[in-house]
Amino acid sequence: MIAFLENLSTNAYLYIAIAFTTFFILQGVFSLFGIGDQFELDSDFDGDLDAHFDLSDGVSMTLHLFSIRGVIAFFVMFGWTGYFLSNNGINGFLVFVISFIAGGIMLFLVSLIYFLMGKLSQNGTINIKDAIGRTGTAYMPIPERNQGTGKIQIIVGETLQTLDCISKDKGIKTGQQIKVIGINNNMLEVEEIE
Repeated sequence: MIAFLENLSTNAYLYIAIAFTTFFILQGVFSLFGIGDQFELDSDFDGDLDAHFDLSDGVSMTLHLFSIRGVIAFFVMFGWTGYFLSNNGINGFLVFVISFIAGGIMLFLVSLIYFLMGKLSQNGTINIKDAIGRTGTAYMPIPERNQGTGKIQIIVGETLQTLDCISKDKGIKTGQQIKVIGINNNMLEVEEIE
């Protein structure tokens, strides 16, 4: 095996590099135009299998190391590293090992980039508890306590929200400044700022 790796041709690395660089470029172009994000495979298999899995603790796959993009990046780096090193007269086995390590680093970096990009997403829901202590404006009249609900406009989660509320004690007219003092039955409880 070591003899095979020592005699591995420079052309083999070049062919790998060119082929996977072509895939890499095509993948980038297709991504720009939104082609290839959704892939479906329709197949029909028959068979009997009785298996039981306990996933009560959940499955955590935070860093997907072996994706199509990652494998393509591995072979791009593997091929080009092997090609340039083998042209410099370095031992074939050492070229293979260094190329494999360089490809592995690239595989990890691509996986890390996609993992970090995935963490940039927001779910868009607001936590109503974040409104406690904030000030806003009465959007619709807020009746006295136990007489109904009104609406306020308040900034929660860096966005202006119009939320239902109840008054702590007295009624509040539209346009008055208010402060959220708590939550009562999943409803914001407010008081007028005087």
